[in-house]
Amino acid sequence: MQSLATFLLDGSVAGGMATLSLAVALGLAFGAIRFRGVRLGISGVLFSALLFGQIGLSVDPGVLGFLRDFALIIFVYAIGLQVGPGFISSLRAEGLRLNVLAVTVLALGAVMTLGVVKLARLTSGSSPGLYAGAFTTTPGLAAGQEALGNKLAGAPAAANAAVATAALAYTVSYPLGMIGPILVIVALRKVFGIRLDEERKRMAAAQELRRPPVASMDFEVTEPSHTGTALRHHPLVHGRGIVFSRMRRGDALSVPTADTRIQVGDIYRAVGARSGLKELVTAMGRPATADLTGDGGEVTRMELVVTRTRVLRRSLRELDLIRRTGVTIARINRAGLDLVPRAALRLAFADRLTVVGPEAGVKTVEAELGNCPETLDRPQLIPIFLGIVLGVIVGSIPLRVPGLGVTLRIGLAGGPLLAAIALSQLGNVGSVIWYMPVSANQLFRDFGLAVFLACVGLQAGDHLLHKLLTGSGLYYVLWGAAITLLPVFAVGCFARLALRMNFVTLSGWVAGAMTSSPALLFANDLAGSDAPAVAYAAVAPLATLIPILCAQLLAI
Repeated sequence: MQSLATFLLDGSVAGGMATLSLAVALGLAFGAIRFRGVRLGISGVLFSALLFGQIGLSVDPGVLGFLRDFALIIFVYAIGLQVGPGFISSLRAEGLRLNVLAVTVLALGAVMTLGVVKLARLTSGSSPGLYAGAFTTTPGLAAGQEALGNKLAGAPAAANAAVATAALAYTVSYPLGMIGPILVIVALRKVFGIRLDEERKRMAAAQELRRPPVASMDFEVTEPSHTGTALRHHPLVHGRGIVFSRMRRGDALSVPTADTRIQVGDIYRAVGARSGLKELVTAMGRPATADLTGDGGEVTRMELVVTRTRVLRRSLRELDLIRRTGVTIARINRAGLDLVPRAALRLAFADRLTVVGPEAGVKTVEAELGNCPETLDRPQLIPIFLGIVLGVIVGSIPLRVPGLGVTLRIGLAGGPLLAAIALSQLGNVGSVIWYMPVSANQLFRDFGLAVFLACVGLQAGDHLLHKLLTGSGLYYVLWGAAITLLPVFAVGCFARLALRMNFVTLSGWVAGAMTSSPALLFANDLAGSDAPAVAYAAVAPLATLIPILCAQLLAI
């Protein structure tokens, strides 16, 4: 045991890595313990690392700082790739409302911090640190310290004292700032008596209204008034996003084209939104009982995955598969969502297609699209590192705010997140594809967050009890907890009562407004899915920027 302690405390790189890894392992084990249905998950790493720091186990500060920043980049970049495909649609649906609420929380926190510093007669240098710790914004702390240094540039001793005070306030208020959003989510659930099963059903119903699920329906044409018209020109079909994948005319089974003219007795399989299909079947005839599931000699059905880069971002109209090969795309699944194969829809890497047509045509389409599922299981490292480079550059761009005389940067938390969202929307540049398999994305997220929390805990845990029990340390803890909990809880109650916000979205919003990765994982665990991550991604970029500005305003 003594030799192990000596190894961990010898200050070597090997000893530091062993300390860090042990803190992560013990924290994950602690986080897996459930208490009254609640578990900390990866957040447990923070507390084990705080304990390690308190008992004197540490890592070289330079190494620790590098590992912390690199782990943060990996985590937020993976989050951006995960939520990026659905980010734009989410922003259109309710992103403005979510961001207004998030900015309200952050502004209330800044006003409350200013009031606390004046009411408790704390030193002015503590305000940016207290705010940054309460909202767990490391870039905000750095920005606030820079502003303090510039403000007191003529008095170096006073500037150093103010910067040190900000660091102390940040250190002791940070741990509760990490778990505060989780406590808020739990409190909102208890206060409003949330039943998660009901909330999931309501959310699924709301998503169905915004993005109706794709269904299929077989029907027979019995109304003569609808015959003689080509499918492309029929008013119940044109512009409705309805695709016809099979047709039986007499004993012949085939794939209809846009120029197929409707006849009485035709039996079609239509694919599209359920509401549109019901209207179509009611107007043209009746549900069919004939079997259209067999291959019928001429018709073959196959599931394909898009893996060939030369078809990416090409629309179905450009590919013109039905004319060239006689094959119809019946449905497209992208990132778990069923899409209607409209002519203007552009293919993306890893799209899963259901195609129907002659066997020879289906084989031709398979060759064109790639259909190599093994490719999806092999993460491409070049796009990952290029994306990280771009994210770091974006985070380092100086942004001047008129009237403040200071330069802002969104930093390593905001830059990679924005870059990953943008790149996931872009999809690819030539053979460079910004796609990460689900399992790899999960590994990157969990690894990055676990290492980041361990680094923060080891840094903050050094003589933590001494910092808490001397000077203003205890005041910082108490006031920091109030700043963390009260604004987001109050706005969360408003969102639930006045806006009737679904709890699944609300929990993701709480995590995003506080830019709390542990709270996001906790919300995902409660929801049983990654649905809260969409709300998190909708507000996280702005919620990363605003605290940087607020911390500098509090400093100056």
